Amino acid sequence: MQPMIENGIEILGMGEVNIRTSKALLGCASEKSDWDDLIKLYLSLNDLVIQCYFTPGLKDDEETERTINLLTSRGITPSMTIKNSTYSGVFHFNLSMQSSQPSWSITIPMEKISTNQDIAPVEEWFITISLQEGLYTYTTEGTLLDLSREPLLQWKLGKVMKNHVIASEINNVKAIKITKCPCANDVALVGLVGNANFSGIHIGLTYSGFWEQNDTVWYDLTSNICTFSDEECITSSVVEIVLTNHHLVILTTVGLYISADLRYPNGTLVFSRVSFCGFNSDDYIQAKLWYNEICLANQEHFEDDYMAITFSRTRSLSQLSTCFYSVTPFDNWETCLPNPRDPNIRRMKSKLLSFLIDNELNDAIYLFYDRNHSFVTVRKYVKRGPKTEQKFPSFFFPGDFHNVTGMAFHPRTHFLYVYGNQVWISYDGGNSFERVANFHDEVIIVSYHSFHSSEIIFVSQTSKLYFSKAGIKSYIELGESKYTVFAIYYDHLGTEALITLSNNDLDSLDIIPLVDNRAISQIKEDDVFDTILAPQYISMTEIIFFAYVPQNATQETRKNLRFYQHHVGRLLRLRSFGKAEITSILYHENYVGFPSSAIATIIRPFEVEVPVKSSSLLGSIIVEIYSEYLYKIVLHKAEVTPQFKNNDIGKTVVIPGRSSLLILEILNTSIALALATMPNSVPLGERIESRRWFLYHFGTMATSGWYITPSLCKHVIVHDDVQTGKHILKYLDLGSDFNFKIKVLSDVPYNIRKLNTPLIKIVVGHASLMDINTNAYFDETDGYVVEMSITNKYFRNGITSISFIVWEATVTCQTSLITLTLKSSCSYTKYMSFLPNYQISFDEWEYGSHEDEHGFNMIKTLPKNYRPPSSMGIAIPITSNFYNADPSSPKPRNYHPKSKETGIYKQCLNKTSRDECNCTTEQKMSQYIAFSDCREKVVRFMYPVIQYPIFLNIKHGDSSVPMEAPYLVTISEVNNRKNWKLKQNVTNEIKKMKEYLEKTLADKVYNPKGLNLSITGSELYHFRVTVIPGVTFCKLITEFQIYVDSAPFPFPGRLLICSITTVILGGIILSVFMVELFDVHIWLSIKNLVLRKNKIATSDSSIDLEDQ
Repeated sequence: MQPMIENGIEILGMGEVNIRTSKALLGCASEKSDWDDLIKLYLSLNDLVIQCYFTPGLKDDEETERTINLLTSRGITPSMTIKNSTYSGVFHFNLSMQSSQPSWSITIPMEKISTNQDIAPVEEWFITISLQEGLYTYTTEGTLLDLSREPLLQWKLGKVMKNHVIASEINNVKAIKITKCPCANDVALVGLVGNANFSGIHIGLTYSGFWEQNDTVWYDLTSNICTFSDEECITSSVVEIVLTNHHLVILTTVGLYISADLRYPNGTLVFSRVSFCGFNSDDYIQAKLWYNEICLANQEHFEDDYMAITFSRTRSLSQLSTCFYSVTPFDNWETCLPNPRDPNIRRMKSKLLSFLIDNELNDAIYLFYDRNHSFVTVRKYVKRGPKTEQKFPSFFFPGDFHNVTGMAFHPRTHFLYVYGNQVWISYDGGNSFERVANFHDEVIIVSYHSFHSSEIIFVSQTSKLYFSKAGIKSYIELGESKYTVFAIYYDHLGTEALITLSNNDLDSLDIIPLVDNRAISQIKEDDVFDTILAPQYISMTEIIFFAYVPQNATQETRKNLRFYQHHVGRLLRLRSFGKAEITSILYHENYVGFPSSAIATIIRPFEVEVPVKSSSLLGSIIVEIYSEYLYKIVLHKAEVTPQFKNNDIGKTVVIPGRSSLLILEILNTSIALALATMPNSVPLGERIESRRWFLYHFGTMATSGWYITPSLCKHVIVHDDVQTGKHILKYLDLGSDFNFKIKVLSDVPYNIRKLNTPLIKIVVGHASLMDINTNAYFDETDGYVVEMSITNKYFRNGITSISFIVWEATVTCQTSLITLTLKSSCSYTKYMSFLPNYQISFDEWEYGSHEDEHGFNMIKTLPKNYRPPSSMGIAIPITSNFYNADPSSPKPRNYHPKSKETGIYKQCLNKTSRDECNCTTEQKMSQYIAFSDCREKVVRFMYPVIQYPIFLNIKHGDSSVPMEAPYLVTISEVNNRKNWKLKQNVTNEIKKMKEYLEKTLADKVYNPKGLNLSITGSELYHFRVTVIPGVTFCKLITEFQIYVDSAPFPFPGRLLICSITTVILGGIILSVFMVELFDVHIWLSIKNLVLRKNKIATSDSSIDLEDQ
């Protein structure tokens, strides 16, 4: 699908808003629009052009132009922050009065945001547009997606289907499956799961996260997967779909299909089938795919996508396993269990339900279950396979955790969830688990996660939706879906929506926000928990509520009328006034009438009965034993006759410091029967005066109206790395360190605050990967601060997540989790550079002229197809590297046989002209040997080059550090030229290291600090500098070139001239010596010879004259 883009940008929006964000007051688009709240931006190969306006609704009588002019005159213009886990940039708008409607505009060159153009997984950016940077005034939030690099969008998925065809199939669809790109959650696919009357692989694609109505394009992938002769495949349908970083995986009713690598588009997407011996169509219909979502943008060599498939059938004798897994590119599938032929493994009665790979600890995690229990087993995953030995003993879940259905990692964290009729969480990779929720007979069948908002929605088999936050052991019930065929979807910004099928929409999909009443039927979770509560004060701020259960109650009633762990963290309110936060739950089955209770912290005092309503408060009381469990409260008269009334039933007599008494029956106006909350502290026989006892009414909802609600958020978590949001990714090279500070602000009243109690729970995924030191304290503002110092001391690649959880936070908190991900690896922004001692501007380089202080032109334009000289002579180049390559021009100095045998084009290979080489400006200026074909100009120096300083820097992001030990280097000339040498400074410490490395590497090692180069040869020298291994994870390599001009004759010319001159001079000297030695009058002989010739010539002339 090719998106329609105008001016490099497209904005999509829906009318519904997110419950957690306020209505935006800035509308941003390429033209005036009424969309509000969130915006969707798209990056293409063009510049990003954005305009922002005031949307209607700021004030009815407000003039937009006047407001914009007022703000601009005060220097206030919008700013846009673009960020992801590793990048952050701020761009400022300009005032534009060109359009008819005054607005702010901004044009951002594509290379300012993304310099890469290769097709690969890339993180979708988050954007924030506000009038004042950092103050979030008139804030609009959204996302920015790179359309030109997203792999899936570069393919034609299949045959485009008409909307009416999809609409005609809605009645035959029994489920829909949604999968999204791990790095860009706005790119999503929808698969239709059909009944027996449905056939075809029909998948819908959106790149806006379903944000705009009717933007989904449907494709028929049947012909991509099936051959024309395979009738069974043609009539198949989708069972499940998973979009990984590099592949689309489709499980159909007849088999499993893997797409081609999405990074290399080639027209229509093709698939290959994976065969599993012994499984038929019924098995594939019941099969499940298990995938741990991980974003592989800037993928490291130790990161991979893993996937597993499990079959629900019992393994037969001919089948090795019912679980298989594979790693990208998913062409080789192995059994999940090691040594499947081992008799002990084959005798296992427990069924393998789910299999996942822990990407941080490199562990294989198994979820087993049988009729009696379920358990999790963890094995080390080494060399692409699980080991036989367990990493630690299996964790067995309690017996009441039945109907286990699956497990999943929360994206970009180390939180492992196992779900069924209960939900459990593991913070340590499966070694131990803690219970999050108990749904009793309600069974969770699927979970939906958002990495950005940390939200999780669990869906049960009865279509009930439960909401939780990652890392927090609490939840709330949202309600029950009004649709039988639906799926939950989180877009990249964490906005949740219910996706269902509809004939009323062009693309047959109805996108309904969960806050909309059309999506779910609101349910009061504790409607069935309608009983009398008996309060028992522990102190002025703490209270225990005992839940009353009648003796004749049925088992079902007893199960409903009690407190559960999910009530912890919630507020118990009295309809009149008063509220308390539940902090813990107690169970005491031996207490007659009170099998459960809740300890709560009082936030606001509860209403107390007054004598006007209950005249019994005017008298004193004496408590006596009535029966084995009941007590008799005897009311004594005072000046005004007090009396018990029938409406006092269900009220609680509270005596400070003693047991409370729940009134169950009125015998007469002066005697009531009650049940004690604490029988051991009942004040038997004591006379309690009228002002020393009180009445509280926590009756049923119909009478007094107490109820339980989710607690409001009382904590705010912030961190010092504000540029990258809630999820931060940092690369730590060997020896690098990183400091991180996080702070929690609490709104809990001082009178009920737990002093000196840490507010943050820290979970480290791979604790042994790096050295981590923490320092926690309460600062002067009463905020809880955690300072973390991390050092990477070990030469070991890996990844670890560090999650900071506000353990007291509730599901209503917008941010309860901050995740810091650390990679023990080389950052893609870290590189080594050569710093020349000259500065040449781009214009001077293009023109080819830059004079030094002596008037010498430092730029040399190389001849076409130039090759440097060799040790065999200046006219005999034998290097394979061409410079300024031009296949249409002759190759100079190509006469010697060895010169003809060598020389290979790189970028110009199989081209006929230089224009076809497509050399970019960056390639022409690059000094790397890979781009030598494009290199036209080089820096030149006058002969000789003596003690030329070599300055090397390591750049990482915005920082630049001069290289020094232990970053020792090796230096080589890529064309194997000689006549150069290096001078270095070597200390005693470096000397020892240097000697050891030179023996190990069999090469000379240099100290980069104070390094100098001397060249006594001529023409081009091309040097490569490489940092030694073992001191960094990075392959730090840089190259530089120097052209030496005006050099004397090169070898062997200079030697031949000297030799010939010496021979001639020696011959002359020898001749003179011989003449003098033998007294030879050589000059006289020459003179006589000359005179004789002249005389003979004259004589001959006279004879001729006489003859004439």
